[in-house]
Amino acid sequence: MIHDVFDVIDELFRNRLQVLDLDPDVPLVDYGLDSVRSIDLIVEMENRFDVRISDEQAASMLTLRDVVDQVTSSLTVRAVQGESAA
Repeated sequence: MIHDVFDVIDELFRNRLQVLDLDPDVPLVDYGLDSVRSIDLIVEMENRFDVRISDEQAASMLTLRDVVDQVTSSLTVRAVQGESAA
């Protein structure tokens, strides 16, 4: 699952930031990520993965790896909550 999440997020960020390759550990601001693009990308990820990312969580996502980790964590929480409800 993590690999699939990484691939989707990597492609999304590369397309929006118009870069060919992203180092997962380089701060996204180094690639030109600004607050407007950041909000747009968060909304896109929330819709694509059906998760909720809080403002605090978004503020902690500085690198591509941080973004993947947060989305993966949100997906895991959603799955556990879904199992609890069943």
